[in-house]
Amino acid sequence: MKRIIGLSLFFCLALATIGATGASEETDGVRVAYIAKNTVDAFHATLNGSAKESLNALKADGTINSWQLYDGLTDPITQVNLLENAIASGANFVILLPAESEGSAPIVSRCAEAGIPIIVVNSTTNNTEALATAFVGSDDVEAGEMMANFVNSQIPDGGMYAHMMGVVGNSAQKARGEGILNILENDPKWQAIGDYAADWSADKAVGFASDVITEYGDDVKAIICDNDDMSSAVQNYVNSIGREDIVAIGVDGNAGPLSMVKAGTLRSTVLQDGAAQVSTAVSLIADIIAGNTVPKVKMVPFTLVTSENVDQYLK
Repeated sequence: MKRIIGLSLFFCLALATIGATGASEETDGVRVAYIAKNTVDAFHATLNGSAKESLNALKADGTINSWQLYDGLTDPITQVNLLENAIASGANFVILLPAESEGSAPIVSRCAEAGIPIIVVNSTTNNTEALATAFVGSDDVEAGEMMANFVNSQIPDGGMYAHMMGVVGNSAQKARGEGILNILENDPKWQAIGDYAADWSADKAVGFASDVITEYGDDVKAIICDNDDMSSAVQNYVNSIGREDIVAIGVDGNAGPLSMVKAGTLRSTVLQDGAAQVSTAVSLIADIIAGNTVPKVKMVPFTLVTSENVDQYLK
């Protein structure tokens, strides 16, 4: 789906708005605020690295005047405050990686009200479709379905499974859970133990996994995780206690889990090309400021990585 909007006027209004507030004496050119979800976990380090490379290239060729990374600390309130800091410093274009669907939504609203173009990346806010200039990401329902289908292929007789969630309220957490249910909820071979609020944390996921195995023992056949930090830690844990039969799987395809797939200690990961999501978002900037038609949504596909194709993705 595409839309044609008066982006040249939109962008000019952004410059005028900042200038009118007296927020910055230097408002010439495009000044990008890149509001990261965080700067610590492996997946977002990859996204942030892609942003640095892509935005530096735009600065070098004169498309943008400058850019600044703001660390959201995986906290929507922090992200909202950082937007205000960015606007006060002269930002007139925003790239946002939301911490939460609802909590980070005021950023999109604020940009729309101020006439500042905003591209939302990786996960959505509740108002992304209505108010953002564009969204670039991947179909997280598909990722959940891919994980569940892989578990089915590995354990055709079924059994009990647990789901380790990301931060509750994040769009990826919700959509990946939906995808898992699409495949397993009505399958009589499978019984859900529960959804555990592990907050993307490896330590929390291992703690919940330990509790689940203690309570349900050999009936536990799979632990499906919303990211690879959790799945790789859980798989290492179950391997260490002699439960290599348990299938753990997650999303991201970071270097560590890919190495585990190569070594045969993790059966699979669902690769999310976060670097491509960010570079695709940055590639829209020139068209947006020129007033050209831009896609409202751009999707980057997921890839199931197993021992058969892992060498293609290991660097």
